[in-house]
Amino acid sequence: MSELFKLKENVLVPHPSGSLSFGTIPDMPRFNLRGGEIYLRVGVHKGINKGFGVRHIWEAHETDLAKYGCYLIDDVALHISKMVVHGAPIYCEFKEIRSNHRIAVLKNPSGSLILEPRDERRGFGYYVVTWYPKRRAEGTLVGTIVKQIS
Repeated sequence: MSELFKLKENVLVPHPSGSLSFGTIPDMPRFNLRGGEIYLRVGVHKGINKGFGVRHIWEAHETDLAKYGCYLIDDVALHISKMVVHGAPIYCEFKEIRSNHRIAVLKNPSGSLILEPRDERRGFGYYVVTWYPKRRAEGTLVGTIVKQIS
């Protein structure tokens, strides 16, 4: 059994390089979006469309992930690291009423990541909520990933 099942839900999962950050979202003042580091948490799965992090991604999409070479829950961080690359497009649907909009990072052919902006103890950042295989962009293109971790 993976060690990930033994950790608390808010523990950060490191990038395969060892960094806690998976990359950087730039400031996008034109769209009133703050920049910040991208983090991945162990998370929790509470059912369809409920949960966040590695556990949620794995339990909700295990079959789809296998199509991308992700066969174990421990492979999820590597899969996500391959999506957060310099130049990957960032979209925002701007449908939430609050000012902290979720954003999507898309990288064909690997699917889409949904990121949520949060103020945490370590400061402001974007946290991976989920991944899904859909590759078509929705919303407004607001920018691109400026820094990847290698």
